[in-house]
Amino acid sequence: MARGGCTTEQVRLFATCLVDAFRPKVAIAAVNVLERNGVRVEFPAEQTCCGQFAFNAGYHHEAAMLARHFIEVFERGDSDIVALSGSCAAMVVHDYAQLVRDDALAHGASEAEATAWEHRAQHTADRIQELSQWLSQRMDDSQPQDKSTVMALHQGCHMRRVLKANAEPRAVLEHSGIDVMELEDADQCCGFGGTYSMTEWPVSTALADAKIGALLKAQDAGATALTSADLGCLLHLEGRLSRLNQTFRVMHVAEVLDSSGRTPPGTGRG
Repeated sequence: MARGGCTTEQVRLFATCLVDAFRPKVAIAAVNVLERNGVRVEFPAEQTCCGQFAFNAGYHHEAAMLARHFIEVFERGDSDIVALSGSCAAMVVHDYAQLVRDDALAHGASEAEATAWEHRAQHTADRIQELSQWLSQRMDDSQPQDKSTVMALHQGCHMRRVLKANAEPRAVLEHSGIDVMELEDADQCCGFGGTYSMTEWPVSTALADAKIGALLKAQDAGATALTSADLGCLLHLEGRLSRLNQTFRVMHVAEVLDSSGRTPPGTGRG
């Protein structure tokens, strides 16, 4: 695509449970962005949660059940899997293989059966990427478009520290005409952390308030919205903003790319 030719690629879209439950328009925006660039998008209707909430709360058997279902749904075929959350992609990439292996052994499976699940998990993990990761690898070397909109960018902790995808969201946004503003203390957590935001809510709220302080400074400096590759972070901050009677628009990266109408150049228009 980006590196020559007019080939049409196909991907399988993993929307994530937060997108499905709270903001399905993010998935619609992602489909628009991909299809506008000649990508065929398949949406497996059987998909559910990746299991990260259960895993982080210590319910590893329940998480392994969800992981096995995810593998069964997404392992078919060889097309890439595009996830709308860096956090969920990190779970699949870094935790699935060991999780399903350990759970199989813990529940009476043979070594061969456990190893088979481990290999299936690794095969799935090798094919999954967060949306901006996937797009950034297909951009050519053309100059970014003129930047007409300023947005603050929040990098989720899993995106930054586990996937190590620190440059990709900024790259695709800038190539789409967005002037990206780094937040003060950008590497600090927003306080979401899935169930952490409920079980440790005083700390979570304090972290959110610190992040909102940085957001308001960005707003004063010209940022018109906050964007991120992780909807969980955005929903957490949006909820806290509303309770503080503050107004600051939040948009998932897919929504920003779709609304700009100018997806990263060079990603192919089959």
